[in-house]
Amino acid sequence: MIWKLCIFFSVLILSGCGYSTSSRTAKDIKSIAVPFFENKTPEPNLELRVTEEIINNLIADNTLRVVDEAEADALLDGTIVRFENAPFSFNQELNAEEYHVVVTVQATLFSRLLNQAIWEGKTITGDGSYFLDVAESGFSFDDAVDEAIFEITERILNLTVQDW
Repeated sequence: MIWKLCIFFSVLILSGCGYSTSSRTAKDIKSIAVPFFENKTPEPNLELRVTEEIINNLIADNTLRVVDEAEADALLDGTIVRFENAPFSFNQELNAEEYHVVVTVQATLFSRLLNQAIWEGKTITGDGSYFLDVAESGFSFDDAVDEAIFEITERILNLTVQDW
């Protein structure tokens, strides 16, 4: 996937340029736990994909150590509250050609050290599109879901390590 390469190269570039992350987080937060998000949608295994991608982004970012909940300074908890796969564009015969996938999560970052939320109840949405004719567009349903998850995990990463 192109977006995975972008993350990889971003990490390489930032780590090779003397980039420091020391001021990007609250000074007392050094580690984070990410339990599996709850999935309140009918889409199977979405919680696995979202949680794993968040963890992968946190590891690649390398600002916080991802650890078990018992060892963590902070806890990132969330629920997938919406999954939509709806027709987006139609051909002349009014048959759907393009679909739009929307995934929405609600998340909270809780400081176990301060015993309070750093931010809570954030609603974060990601989306992606695909055509029924994959050969024409190159994007499948799974690619659209991956794009939506990527957008969500990037926003969560930014909230978690950059906006404090």
